[in-house]
Amino acid sequence: MGFAEGATFDARGSMALVGFCPQATVVERFPAQVSPALVVVIDDDIDGATLKLGRTAKIRLIVTNESQEVVFYVEQATPVSEIKNTGLPGRIALVAQFPITASKAGRYSYSATINITGSSAPEMTSSTTHLVVDQAWLDAHKSHADEA
Repeated sequence: MGFAEGATFDARGSMALVGFCPQATVVERFPAQVSPALVVVIDDDIDGATLKLGRTAKIRLIVTNESQEVVFYVEQATPVSEIKNTGLPGRIALVAQFPITASKAGRYSYSATINITGSSAPEMTSSTTHLVVDQAWLDAHKSHADEA
């Protein structure tokens, strides 16, 4: 699980990322809307027992600020589509780009929970944080680093 500035799929169906894993988003001033692309890739078991046509992937995304206040929440369900028999296990590639309002500088926690209905696979959860800052924050932290 990570972030990118954008994502798309090429003609082969492979994901192409732009600006993968940015260290932070720098905004002009707060409050500010930011919308990094959250990227989650889930591979099926080697025997292909989980991602089967007719099952549903239930996805929950939650974003919280440093005070643990929820700034974004969504639950969505999508059917598992037919997986080409390439000899490789199936894969779900989730790219979610949605705006959140950052009220102040800090780390925003993103968590994704995915459950495949009708399978015995455990619920999958992944989380990461994204730093959102402005120039004043950078200047203040630069001076602290110079003093050390």
